[in-house]
Amino acid sequence: MSGWEAFSPDTLRSEAKAIAGRLNPVLLHFVEDCVGCALCEVNCPYTPAGEEYGPVEKAEPLRRIVRGQVFLAAKVLPWLFGARLPRSAEELDRWAELAYRCTNCGLCYITCPFGIHSGTMIQHLRYSLARTGRIPTLLKMMMDLEASGNVLSVEGFSKVWSELLGKLEGLGVSFDRKGAKYVYLPSLAEALITPGALVGTAKILNKLGLDWTMPSKPLSVRAPIANLAGDSGAALEVTRRIVDYVAGIGASTVVLSDGGYPYRFLRFDAPALLGKPLGFEVVHIVELLHEALRKGSLKLREVDQKITWHSPCQLGRMGGLIEEPAEVLSSTSKNFVKLESHGLLSKCCGGGNAIACVVPPTIEMFEGLLGGKIPISEKEKVFLDKLYKDMLIASKAKVDEIRKSGASTVITACVGCVHTLQLASKAHGLGVEIKTLPEYIAELLPE
Repeated sequence: MSGWEAFSPDTLRSEAKAIAGRLNPVLLHFVEDCVGCALCEVNCPYTPAGEEYGPVEKAEPLRRIVRGQVFLAAKVLPWLFGARLPRSAEELDRWAELAYRCTNCGLCYITCPFGIHSGTMIQHLRYSLARTGRIPTLLKMMMDLEASGNVLSVEGFSKVWSELLGKLEGLGVSFDRKGAKYVYLPSLAEALITPGALVGTAKILNKLGLDWTMPSKPLSVRAPIANLAGDSGAALEVTRRIVDYVAGIGASTVVLSDGGYPYRFLRFDAPALLGKPLGFEVVHIVELLHEALRKGSLKLREVDQKITWHSPCQLGRMGGLIEEPAEVLSSTSKNFVKLESHGLLSKCCGGGNAIACVVPPTIEMFEGLLGGKIPISEKEKVFLDKLYKDMLIASKAKVDEIRKSGASTVITACVGCVHTLQLASKAHGLGVEIKTLPEYIAELLPE
């Protein structure tokens, strides 16, 4: 990691002041109103990997930073109020380990009796760590590539996108067409990991008879990945690029096939980042399917296959689309089964918030696309190896739940969830097929 060894007190003091400047009543409530009851820890996917990875413990470093900047008593008696900055590179490394054991899945938030969202605090902690260079190398590379405005400058990425574009052209897809009512916004990550989602979404939009178009090149790595890495400036730049593109088309609705982080970000976070409304509606493809099935304007073929639904945390718990995907899938299979945790408390797969994006198997995949080794220090390698081990521990509860369901196919709608479940399925010997919702539904469209 670039700057992973660095320890600059001046940088830390400057960042502490920046955090204080970002403080609002909601974040202040998150910081100071926790009573340490630990009810959140029961549901956190990373608690099984170590009690030190509970939400309260992971958010404590941010509390230490904020207290020393905001409260007079803590400034005068910092030792009494636990208010201080990290004192060494080793302590910063420990904070980074905590920050990358959080998927920001929201389970801590909905189980907290005081409504404290530890994930939000941990995200702010990541922003601080980013200033010290504590960003996994692959994540930093993708963030910089995204900020450049040309995510296809890498030959391997360009080749994958070109092949996908050929398939979409064969379906009669129009690109960058001004005046279209709908804009479908796939990301580079989807093209690389879940290309079937793009083809499936195109088939569904065509079958629904919608007036739609899509960009001839991806506008982001993942809408935007900079927000996960901790660079709000780069995230703002990418967000403006997306908004300007949609405005240039003149579309009223953006359609997403990725129901993970991009859905939550574009629908809920982007307006706050921009400081104004987007000027268009953001929907997931499952919303269009659900509405069409409800109205009877779309019929899908029925199968007997035993399937289940893994709800992406950002689409379901944080986005509110909990029952719609289940209702769509139950209309396609007589053997659709809900997982035991179906609903608001749906278990997280353990790879969100860019965790599955930086573990060793993902690095190997990207090295193949990049055509060379990614320069990772020995210290970072140790960090990532342990992260991967802990991610697999965190994923086991979801894997066990899927196994208990008896389903042969797991349907989800998040590129990160697909990737995580594939890694976890292989590691834990689950042996199920994992598909994106648009890919699965496209197979059942009537001729």
